[in-house]
Amino acid sequence: CGTAGLHAALPPETATVRDLNGALVTINTFSQEGSFFLFDVSRAMFRTDAENNALGVIQTFDAAGQSPLNDDFDPTTASSVNNADWSRTAVSVHANAGVAYEYFRDRFDRNSIDGIGGTIYSFYNVNNEDGEEMDNAFWGGRAMFYGNGDRAFNALPRSLDVAGHEMAHGVIQSTADLVYELESGAINESMADIFGYLIEGEAGDHRIGEDVVNGSIYRSGALRNLRDPNNG
Repeated sequence: CGTAGLHAALPPETATVRDLNGALVTINTFSQEGSFFLFDVSRAMFRTDAENNALGVIQTFDAAGQSPLNDDFDPTTASSVNNADWSRTAVSVHANAGVAYEYFRDRFDRNSIDGIGGTIYSFYNVNNEDGEEMDNAFWGGRAMFYGNGDRAFNALPRSLDVAGHEMAHGVIQSTADLVYELESGAINESMADIFGYLIEGEAGDHRIGEDVVNGSIYRSGALRNLRDPNNG
């Protein structure tokens, strides 16, 4: 994952726009050569190297229907010509990454996913290898990837607890590095669910993915329920 030629010579910008839930949120953006990018240099982890390349940013990419599993995967940093016409999907992904980052920083003094101020990458509009819509979101080892949903889910970026869950997988990888299979895989998933719930922070709501599931498939109205693990 690269920084798409962006350098940190200019101060950060902000935009107040609507996300997939219709809520007004303020996102951190960056301007360069007359365009604006979802390239957040406002966080405490931000720094530059000797060539003024930005490090420790939150960067959001548009996968444009491509799959990271294909060799020709070529995403672009999400951009706008006026810092106002942002897609709601992009806004949700970028804003949720910021919320999840701040949770780990504020609660645990953790310096980004890797603990050493590494850039946080998110990709939206991700499809399956065959080009079909992806009914999933996942942590891919270095970044978070979000599909737009297909049969079982609506747009995955809509849900903050999904974003928190996926970022937590990255933290787990950088700490315990639990193998993602059998019992250790189950513990990995359970921990990610717990952090997703805590990051979303809705008092009394122990559901995961309630904002994105297709109710005709998930009759309980959620992917999982931490209060009642059999109900999901």
